[in-house]
Amino acid sequence: MFNNKDRNTSPQGYQQNLPGFVPKEQYLEIIKLTQIISADLIVFNNIGKVLLGKRTDEPAKNTWFVPGGRIRKNETFPTAVRRIIVQELGIILDSQTSQPKPMGVYHQTYSNNFDNDEFNAHYITFAYILNYKTENNFTVPRPDHQHSEFKWWSIEDLLASPEVHNYCKNYFHPDPWNKIQC
Repeated sequence: MFNNKDRNTSPQGYQQNLPGFVPKEQYLEIIKLTQIISADLIVFNNIGKVLLGKRTDEPAKNTWFVPGGRIRKNETFPTAVRRIIVQELGIILDSQTSQPKPMGVYHQTYSNNFDNDEFNAHYITFAYILNYKTENNFTVPRPDHQHSEFKWWSIEDLLASPEVHNYCKNYFHPDPWNKIQC
C-alpha cells in the first residue's frame, strides 16, 4: 500500500528541509552549466502494469512519466533511490519489500527547465526497476506538487499513448536511442 502520510504534498515540496537542498536561483545556474544526475523508478505491480504520474511541472509538463528525482551532492545511489521512493510514492522499503534493481543509464535533454524556457535541462538518468507487490494492484499514490494524478498502465498502452513522454517510452524499447552504452 502506498503510504501517502509519509509524503509531503505541499507546494514547494519537501526539498527545503532535507540535506542537499539547493535554492532555486543556484539550482537554475547549475542546470544552465552542467548535467543533472537523476534516478527514475520503473515501478511494476503484481500484474505487470507500470506506475506513471501526470507531470504538473516542466520539463515534460502535462505528460505521463515514471516517478523520479535528482541525486543530491554526497548522496549514494541507494540512499537517493530510497529517498525518491518515499518522497514520490510514500513507500518505505523493508526486508519484505522488493528492492530496486538498476536497469540502465539514459541521456535526456529537454528544451526547457523546471522554471523557464531560457535554457535547456540535460539529465543523466539512472533507471531502476521496482517490483512493488501489493494486495490491491490498482492502489496509487495521491497527487502531489509534481503530479496531478497517478495511474497504472500496461506497457502496450503506454507505448501507444501520445500522452506518455518519449523518454518514458524508451525505458520499454528493446534498443532505446538514448541509453548510454558503457
